[in-house]
Amino acid sequence: MDLRYVRYAMAIARAGSLRRAAAALRIAQPTLSEQLRALEKEIGVELFSRSSSGVQLTEAGEAFLAQATVAVDAFERAVAAARSKGDTVRLGVADGLADVAARLLSQLHASPLRVTPMGTAEQIVSIADGTLQAGLGYAPGSLPRGVARMLIQRFPVRALLHREHHLASHEALSLSDLAAEPLVMPESDAVAGARRFLEGFVRHGLHPRLGPSAATHDLVINLVGEGTGYALCVRDGTTVPDSLTFVPIKEDVPPLEVVFLWNRQADVPELVSAARHVARSG
Repeated sequence: MDLRYVRYAMAIARAGSLRRAAAALRIAQPTLSEQLRALEKEIGVELFSRSSSGVQLTEAGEAFLAQATVAVDAFERAVAAARSKGDTVRLGVADGLADVAARLLSQLHASPLRVTPMGTAEQIVSIADGTLQAGLGYAPGSLPRGVARMLIQRFPVRALLHREHHLASHEALSLSDLAAEPLVMPESDAVAGARRFLEGFVRHGLHPRLGPSAATHDLVINLVGEGTGYALCVRDGTTVPDSLTFVPIKEDVPPLEVVFLWNRQADVPELVSAARHVARSG
């Protein structure tokens, strides 16, 4: 039996009509009707009763789909398990998290692992479809079903400035102090959704001055070192040149959060255990 036909029947049951199911599946309605008839012929019973208002599961259809749903879920888990066993485990690492990745890898023992530079958003998509088993990234707003997350570290947002900057000597800075200075932000997701910093200014009635953007986290640090502006996306504790300094922000700004993401069906218990160790050790 073709599992594709079973998925089609599940979509029809959810939609309540062949027309809506065909639209959701992006296939022609006659094609969907034909495949449903083929499935019913193979099983030997009608799964749906048809009417002008739509379709409704028959008693036999309800019994079939109850078991078929379990079978499809089991098949998807089997595919995810096979992918995780059939190849070296892949770990995506977002820009600026090389130090966190190194600590994670130091906890692993003889586990074949391939580290791939990858933004958080791309990690989530790849983990969801099973082509990536796990990743280190920045806290996303939401996650699709099947993708789990664990908070690894939380960092307060601090301004990174050149020591010769006229604001660098302050014990703490307000957003109003910084608003007129050029803000350097990354083009990558070195801070997940860098726009949240802009929203922080706007909430206080401020309009920050945007400076040049940088392709990577390291280039942000280089631009600040050249005196081009200041940055908010660099984690306090990151190794930076002695010519730079971190200054606390007076306002309550949501912290930077580093997370470990993984496919719930992937067989990566050692990797999850290593992430927990890193999270506990801070």
